[in-house]
This record gives sequence, structure tokens and C-alpha cells, in this order.
Amino acid sequence: MVARLGRTVTDEEEPRIAAFLDDVSALVADHCGTDFRWHVGTLVQLDATAAGAELPLPRFMLPLSDITEVRWACGTPVDGWTHDGLALWRPYGWAPPQGASRRITVRATYGYPAVPRAVVSVVCAEVIRWLAVEPGVASERVGELERHYGATAPSQGLSPAAREGLRRYRRSVVSREVRRPAAVV
Repeated sequence: MVARLGRTVTDEEEPRIAAFLDDVSALVADHCGTDFRWHVGTLVQLDATAAGAELPLPRFMLPLSDITEVRWACGTPVDGWTHDGLALWRPYGWAPPQGASRRITVRATYGYPAVPRAVVSVVCAEVIRWLAVEPGVASERVGELERHYGATAPSQGLSPAAREGLRRYRRSVVSREVRRPAAVV
């Protein structure tokens, strides 16, 4: 923040900037559907109830690096599965063993080894924008110095420029195409 502000940060400003960094980071994570962290060998539970051959992965698991294990809720390993980075595939569907739940546990590595620089840039730009807003001021005019106060400060959220800057990290489904995994022998 110091480099982007072009000045040193005072002791009084530090807690406010830290709070804004946390707030903007949370808004960015919520907007993009990811926490921008690197998850190695993390266990994730999925519901295979409505799945045919394809079991789409949740948005927070993208980008996916690898899946090393897939098990039914009862602990039995699932056989014959593959993944394409967006979904798990099983040519004969996701029917569990007799009497077992349709929930599965996946051990996967996913996310970002480092927060992308574009995301860091957007977060810092939003914090600087928020710092420029004076709480309670609804409008200001420079000529003859006029200032109007509102009952509450304007809401702080992601600007349209920030949303545009994060567009490539936001996962959204526009349409689903039918994809067939490679044959499992």
C-alpha cells in the first residue's frame, strides 16, 4: 500500500488500511468464488445425487491441479473415475455401493500457489478508493466550498472497474455442453 499511495502510512492510518484490506479481500473472494489460496491434498465432500456420468466440481475448487483420491462416504474407494479439471467423470455413473450414501469425498489440490498480481492490484486500488471517501459526506462542491452530509456513508462495495478487473477470475456457467471422457478400460 505504501508504494501505491506514494507516501508513508501513519500509525493512525494503519488499522483503517488493514481493515479495508480485509474487507476488500473478502468482497473479492466472494465475487470470484475463490479464496485465492493454494489447497494441497484437501478433503472436499461432494454430493453425487443428481450426477449422471459427469459430476461437476464446485466453483471454489477451480482452478484444479489434481485429484488423488475419490471415496464413497462409507470409505470405499471409487473405481473408474477420471477428471478433466472441471468435473469428475465415471462412465457408468455415480451409483454408490449397496446401502452407501451418494456423498463422496475427494482429495484434491486446487487454487492458486500465489495470489495473481492482477487481483492484488484490484484490492489495493479499491482500498485507495475507499480511503478517499470521507464517512458521512454525501456530496461536495469545490467552487465556494460546499459540503452536504448524509445520514449514512455511501456503501462500500466493489467498483465497476474492480469487477471488470476480476472478470477472468470469476467463474460463471453460461451454458453446459455435453462432454464425454476418454473411455476407461
